[in-house]
Parts: sequence; C-alpha cells; structure tokens
Amino acid sequence: MTKAYLALALLITVLAGNAYGEDEVYYCAETDGNGFWFDETSKKLTRSGFVTDKFKIKFDSTAKTLEIKGHPDGPSNGTYPCTAPYANVKPELLSCTKTLNHFSFNSNNGRFVFAKLFGYVGGDGDSIIVKYGKCDKF
Repeated sequence: MTKAYLALALLITVLAGNAYGEDEVYYCAETDGNGFWFDETSKKLTRSGFVTDKFKIKFDSTAKTLEIKGHPDGPSNGTYPCTAPYANVKPELLSCTKTLNHFSFNSNNGRFVFAKLFGYVGGDGDSIIVKYGKCDKF
C-alpha cells in the first residue's frame, strides 16, 4: 500500500510540474560582441570589439520571464519580462527587455542576441554593445 501511495505521489508531482510549467535553466556563452566604446580622452564613441562572457539564464515559460544570473556585468543580471512577438508562427522567439538591456532568445535552439542600449542615449560615458551566442540546457 505504501508503494502505491508513493507511486501516486510521484505521478502527481510530475503531472503538476508539467501542467504549471517548469523553469528551464541554460548555460550561455557569448560568441562575439561589437559596438561602440566611449573614449574618455576624445569624449567620443569609437567602434570596438568587446570581451565575451558566460552566464546562466532561467526561463519560466509560464510567467514568460527570463532571469540572467552570473553575468560579469552586474547590471545585466536580473529578471527580464518577455513577449513572443510572432507567437502565432514562431512562439519560440522571445523578446525580453529590462531597462535598456534587450535579450532576444530562441527557446528551441538556444541562440540569443544580447544588446546593451543605454549608452549614447543615457549620456556620455556608457558603451553601446551587441553580443550573440548560444545557450545549452542544463
């Protein structure tokens, strides 16, 4: 009888987890990054390459949020609300924005584009950066 209850409890846990959605955790690596770096000496933005980083994301498919953790650039971390702008034809394409950071993500193949757009419009001193890469599920 105890085995039956245990099996039933396990089945309910699995079904409830799937019914309500589960967080998907990914390990992400940027392939390359380019943009405009603010040069303090000349007080101008100049074209520049940027160091690539590795970080984790947690995607909540039910809440449609993506949380970036462990990114070396602290302001990049946090929760990004997402929309699926092409939900009727490509629901896997997500557009996620937090402040002036933007993370485009394909939940099927793990490809992403990460843009830090606060630079020029926010005043002098910040860079404009666009990076791309791939995330793999844990």
